[in-house]
Amino acid sequence: MSDPRPAPWVRFLVFMIISGAVAGGAWVFWNQQKKKAEAPVAAAKAKGAQFVTSAKVTKSDYALDLLAVGTVEADESIDLSPNVTETVTALHFEDGQQVKKGTLLVELSSNEEEAAISAAKSQLTEHEREITRLQSLVKDGAAPEARLEERRTLADVAKQNIHEAEARLTDRRIVAPFDGWLGLRRISVGALVSPGTVIVSLDKIDTVKIDFSVPETYLSLIKPGSPIEARTQGSKDRLFKGTVTQLDSRVDPVTRAVDARAVMPNDDLALKPGMLVVATLRVEPRQSLSIPERALVPIGSKAFVFAIIEEKAKRVEVVTGRRKPGFVEIMSGIEEGQLVVADGLVGLQDGMSVKVTGEFAGPVKAFNPEAMAGSTNPGSAR
Repeated sequence: MSDPRPAPWVRFLVFMIISGAVAGGAWVFWNQQKKKAEAPVAAAKAKGAQFVTSAKVTKSDYALDLLAVGTVEADESIDLSPNVTETVTALHFEDGQQVKKGTLLVELSSNEEEAAISAAKSQLTEHEREITRLQSLVKDGAAPEARLEERRTLADVAKQNIHEAEARLTDRRIVAPFDGWLGLRRISVGALVSPGTVIVSLDKIDTVKIDFSVPETYLSLIKPGSPIEARTQGSKDRLFKGTVTQLDSRVDPVTRAVDARAVMPNDDLALKPGMLVVATLRVEPRQSLSIPERALVPIGSKAFVFAIIEEKAKRVEVVTGRRKPGFVEIMSGIEEGQLVVADGLVGLQDGMSVKVTGEFAGPVKAFNPEAMAGSTNPGSAR
């Protein structure tokens, strides 16, 4: 029986034909890819120069921004309450009124104290008159010295009674202990009040305090006098500025944070005690070289930029630092005043001729869905 398989030389010939076809296809594919990679360079050479947008290397502030959530506290704050149990006889303030230190705000029933003062003053007048009479009699030897001393003692007792009655009367006159703004009235005339009953709150808020916490890892960077900025949820577009005044002496062992306090002017009273604010502390301020972030060309773990020197692109390795929206800090590699390519990096090669068609205008603003929602009028939809 004959072997149905082809002869060995036939099989070898078929193998060589298939191998040649595969090798030829691979060469064609590689050649096409090489041409595609060289196409931008060839096109650029054909055009003479690649059009780019330049950016100048400048210095900018790259302070480290530390965010913290804080609470607004009044510079001075108190809930006014009586020292005695009495009936309210008069109120001398309105809700939200601005008052000065010493302004009379509330009067409590004080008939007994006023009567005691009147009686003590009458006794003092009687004793002083008798002292005057006895002094002349003692001088003439018509009265003993002991009677004069007795009257003087009684006069001193009457003066003490007046002081005690006046002190009790003062407890029935509630005055503002400092300049500030009153809150809402909590009681009415005729109400019986006692120690602990809140009549009205008084806050000094032309200057406010911001209490916040700082992680212990940043403790060495924040000191009294460090600048601080804050925003509230109610006025996000407004920036309030102040300074750190003090740090607590202890670090919380649970949160590993230390409480801090800042002071801010509040002339228009926009900040109210109890408000939540987002505070930004600028620590480690420094002026460093800055370029647009889009000018960076990352290759592996390194970063490069294309400097424009004599209308040619020169690839330069740089060391980057901190970043902020749209820009990056450059620690080394280029110098202030140099021009770098910001746009037109696609296909740009080292040594290629470039033509500057414009300057970098700034980064694109971040997308803000709240602004988009605010600009949309639901009523216009149909």
